Amino acid sequence: MAGISFTAIDFETANSNRGSVCAVGLVKVRDGRIVDKASWLIKPPPGIDHFDPINVEVHGISERDVVHAADWEMSIEGILQFACEDHLVAYDAPYDASVMRKATEHLRLDLPAKDFYCAQELARTQLELTKHHLNDVLEALKLPPVHHPEPGTNALACANVVLTIAGMRQLASLAEIWAAPAASIGQRRPGRRVRDEAPDAEGEMTTGDALGGEAPDGEAPGAVVSSRREPSLEARTAAAPAARGESEHLGADPGSEPDEAQATTRTPRRRAEPPQQAEPWPEAQDTAQDEAQAEAPAEAPAGTPTPRPETPPSPAPAPPEDHRGVQSGLKSGIALLAAGLLAAFFLSALTGLAIQSFAAGQMGIGAVELALAVAAAWGVWASITAGWRRIWSAK
Repeated sequence: MAGISFTAIDFETANSNRGSVCAVGLVKVRDGRIVDKASWLIKPPPGIDHFDPINVEVHGISERDVVHAADWEMSIEGILQFACEDHLVAYDAPYDASVMRKATEHLRLDLPAKDFYCAQELARTQLELTKHHLNDVLEALKLPPVHHPEPGTNALACANVVLTIAGMRQLASLAEIWAAPAASIGQRRPGRRVRDEAPDAEGEMTTGDALGGEAPDGEAPGAVVSSRREPSLEARTAAAPAARGESEHLGADPGSEPDEAQATTRTPRRRAEPPQQAEPWPEAQDTAQDEAQAEAPAEAPAGTPTPRPETPPSPAPAPPEDHRGVQSGLKSGIALLAAGLLAAFFLSALTGLAIQSFAAGQMGIGAVELALAVAAAWGVWASITAGWRRIWSAK
């Protein structure tokens, strides 16, 4: 049994939900020998953390026992550090694998890739028994029974069952004990490669992308090429006569190559200046003066009374000030003050609920209630400030 190494594991749950893990037991086996053991209580994930009486009767763990226990996020890190790269062996592997998967998915954590091997399945194939419960198998193998179900004791019994059967059948590795795992969690899809860097700019692609996933000979698969294409030979041949015609038009030698500087130089165009307005002739100026004098009103003869200019009507007196705006300002200010007092009541209630949740160990619910209390405090300040300003401005 020198090649048999694994980690035996057992979970207990608080209720019928398999994600409500409340305890774990671990036993490490190296080269057919038990070298390490560990077990601890776990605070079930929020939302599925109630304890059913039937579960408490089985394992004896109640809600008060896990008040100061580690949560699942910390516990799964401890499990992975204890097991390292070992395969996991459980007496009821499908059940324990589903507990690990459900609790991890409930908290939306990364699910580790692990294979679970079933000791009960091994007992069914190697032992001819009518029942294959843990104590039945322990009795058949003449091993100490489990009087009180506890994760550490169950994991130790599971490891002893596997080692005893392997010694009886002369099995030297896990591959000889089991043909395949009974359950697997967190399996990754094989053959998927994630690119480390995206193309630098739009319109660029790798040589593998340009050639349908295969790089040409002599180039690295990840080399970056431009998606712009070089002009074809026909396009360059057709462009040559046009260039010669342009050079002839500019007075250059037709047989010589067009100068690059001349081809790129353009004569700047002058801006069109706005036309200047022509000055009128003297005769036109005299005619205009005569017409202006003719249109001017004639002077009144002496002795004629000069008409007095009409006096514009005096503006009407301003209407009396409307008190409706003042009354609306007072009403809105009083309403805002009332809303501030209501928000203060909610602030005090939410603060008390948050303190109770933190004291009970419900960190998630306490954090939500504390955030609502902060929002209520802001509402108190905003409502009272705005209401006082409106009342003061109305006065």
